[in-house]
Amino acid sequence: MPSHLKRVESDGDWAAYHSIRKRILWEDRGLGGYDERHPDDRLADNHPLLLMHDGAPVGTARLDVVDQRLGIVRLVAIEAGLQRRGLGRILMRQVESYARGLGLVWLEVNAAKNAEGFYQRLGWETVHSDRKNPLMTKALNAGDSPS
Repeated sequence: MPSHLKRVESDGDWAAYHSIRKRILWEDRGLGGYDERHPDDRLADNHPLLLMHDGAPVGTARLDVVDQRLGIVRLVAIEAGLQRRGLGRILMRQVESYARGLGLVWLEVNAAKNAEGFYQRLGWETVHSDRKNPLMTKALNAGDSPS
């Protein structure tokens, strides 16, 4: 079964979404304080997403719609045992397609320092590299700009 992106809706989706994010982005980095009830996940203009592969949830991202043109990609994670197999690339391409479907033309991400090269290989440009998490941007349509 091919990989596909789905919006988090059911209780089971939410459980998988939080399990992946908490383990990969918090626990594996030695962080605590993950909040499964953080209100940002359920804001109307925020889109919590799961990457499904072979029928199982394997990755997460959240796309926050800032305005009619701009979206921010947040909390990108792929299950540890499945990393470096192309699933992150699939996830990001599908998030970009999803964003285009919403009419967005520009995306931003605050990338983990060790993920900057990954995003660059997918066509993202570093705007501010002097931050703990570099700000990166990508135009979804050639010639577009965030202004």
